[in-house]
Amino acid sequence: MMDGKMDIGNVSYNDFSLHDAEIVSIGMDRGTSVYRIGLSRVTGQLCTVELFGVKAFRAEDFVLQNVVSRVLRSTARQFSTEEIDYWVTWATSFSDTDSWLKPDSKHHWLADFNDGRLELVLFEPSIGAQIAVVCDRLLFRPSASEHVRADSA
Repeated sequence: MMDGKMDIGNVSYNDFSLHDAEIVSIGMDRGTSVYRIGLSRVTGQLCTVELFGVKAFRAEDFVLQNVVSRVLRSTARQFSTEEIDYWVTWATSFSDTDSWLKPDSKHHWLADFNDGRLELVLFEPSIGAQIAVVCDRLLFRPSASEHVRADSA
């Protein structure tokens, strides 16, 4: 861990389990291709998944409550080749158009997933947002001191 960040490739499953975490924010810096997904874990601990070198990002059904069922990662070999192909097409499409990714580029991306040079990350929902991201790498930043507080009405 360096500067409060963990390389997610070195984090154990228990440390990284985001089951039932709620997505509380999504931020992006298009200039640097860095995206941040803020989460509140069931323990109340806040954490951030930072995605670097984002090539494709798609979120669908982001609503008032967005709860994660699981997070799948291509570098953890959690996808078949067919599933990677499906999610890359989904992430590079809109609901009413075909993928903007050219077949030749897609071929290169698939090879890069296989070699670990690119990462496909899927936030699979229990409720709300489904997010697919193609990026160079990601970091997990836990926050030991911050907890979500209920607003008093």
